[in-house]
Amino acid sequence: MKIKNIKSGDYDHILKQPRPGHADWVAKMKFDGFNDHRGGGHFSGRLTLALVAAGVVAKKMIGAIQISARLVEAGGNSDIEAAIARAIEEKDSIGGIIECVASPMPIGIGEPFFDSVESMLAHAAFAIPAVKGIEFGSGFAAAKMKGSEHNDRITSLDGKTATNHAGGINGGLTNGNDLVFRVVVKPTSSTSQPQQTINFESGKLEELMIGGRHDTCIALRVPVVLEAITAIVLAGFMA
Repeated sequence: MKIKNIKSGDYDHILKQPRPGHADWVAKMKFDGFNDHRGGGHFSGRLTLALVAAGVVAKKMIGAIQISARLVEAGGNSDIEAAIARAIEEKDSIGGIIECVASPMPIGIGEPFFDSVESMLAHAAFAIPAVKGIEFGSGFAAAKMKGSEHNDRITSLDGKTATNHAGGINGGLTNGNDLVFRVVVKPTSSTSQPQQTINFESGKLEELMIGGRHDTCIALRVPVVLEAITAIVLAGFMA
């Protein structure tokens, strides 16, 4: 079957004008121009297909643990549809925040140092293109809390707590409460807004207009990938 819905030519301008915010420039520098520029090449979110496929297998290896990820904020707005509609109207792109929850969690998964649950999940999460940040439990909000506020009071012998500011992890180990973390996805680099960038041929700043098909909010595509990498990490710990 011949695939006809391909528009590789939409990316030809990248050969001389790297997109601001994308890996076009560093890719050209590192690989001396031999990188595949079409659709971002090996910097493209399309490559997460392999992660999702591996995640399908991993989910079958982690028993009763259920993993759910959802987009909770886009462009600073919890009304996802409204945020995307506005971005389309403005011919721009927006980022988002995805929250992932895994439950029920066994106690003691992980290691206390390099292979902590946070370390391994963060390592895998940053393999997802466009992810720029990660937080567990209360995350960065913990900096504004007092110890008496942030501490999760243990309420039963099985380790259940009244709150879950720790995100289900203490000392790098799962504590039996829900594993909760969030990732930040940056706005799509390809936007219909005119931008200034260097021209490799002239060596001067020139206006860049990007055409073709591009996501207004690539964060919409990330939840299923985040579920997959979470399953992969947990399966590795439980193997």
